[in-house]
Amino acid sequence: MNFERMLLFGFSGTLLALMMFISIGSVSVYAISIKIESPLSNQKVPVGQLTISGTSSDNSSAQCQVYLDWNNLKPYQLATPTGSNGSADFSKWSFTYTSKYHLIQTGLNDLTSKITCLVPPAGPTVTKWYSINVTGATTSNQSSNVQLPLPTANTKTPASNTKTAASNNQTPASNTQTPASNNQTPASNNQTSSPQSGASVDTTNTSNSNKINLEINVETNPIPAGDRQKVAVTASDPQTGNTLDRVFVRLTIKDPSGNVVKDYTDTDGELSPSFRLDKDITGTYSVLASASQAGIKTTKSTTFIVQ
Repeated sequence: MNFERMLLFGFSGTLLALMMFISIGSVSVYAISIKIESPLSNQKVPVGQLTISGTSSDNSSAQCQVYLDWNNLKPYQLATPTGSNGSADFSKWSFTYTSKYHLIQTGLNDLTSKITCLVPPAGPTVTKWYSINVTGATTSNQSSNVQLPLPTANTKTPASNTKTAASNNQTPASNTQTPASNNQTPASNNQTSSPQSGASVDTTNTSNSNKINLEINVETNPIPAGDRQKVAVTASDPQTGNTLDRVFVRLTIKDPSGNVVKDYTDTDGELSPSFRLDKDITGTYSVLASASQAGIKTTKSTTFIVQ
């Protein structure tokens, strides 16, 4: 009886060891890899949309998928397979960061790729990651949209008229003292022309707001420190209410001390980023938004309270 029991234990141990060896061998043989080929790490890229591409160990016999994220923002986004073996071949892949998930922002951007594979036939799921950092920078075209001066032809015209009036004042002054007293009247007219010049600038600003309507929506206010906040900015046509495309939009979040904690840009007329607040900073945060196109710029601001 003891011999039979020992034989049974020995057979069970051998079978268990064999199963462990096969499992470990499958995982080690089924080595996986992934890499972002473009852009390169630490490269400067334009803010806004960005397409990245890379390679992985996926093949026709593997069951793998590739995912991407931005600054650890979940959920991961499925990449587009571009391998030569069909729509499930992730040996080559690409992904475009858009406003549907998240755009590249000014400053540091952490881009992470992830490959997940199922070890056949029904073994464990193995995963591997590859990350790069890129620096978002505003291009010259985007800068020109923000920095283009507003039309000033109308404001210069009153100034030229003022000079003409001033030169006319010199003519009566050379005649007699009686006309000299009349010179005070043109002088008062000159003072009137200054508000007229200011009025033309105000009118220009009003026409800007009439061409671009800017709306800011803060999802939670007040909000506990450490929670995730979402702010949406939309540039729209004041007449139709439709979102304007090809409009450069900027959204800046500042903490109660005035430090910039988030800075987002887009060229599609809208932004809706989600970000986590610092759990140690409370008070009133500032939200600054601007929209510009062809020299026309509209700005708007609001606040929210972090408790």
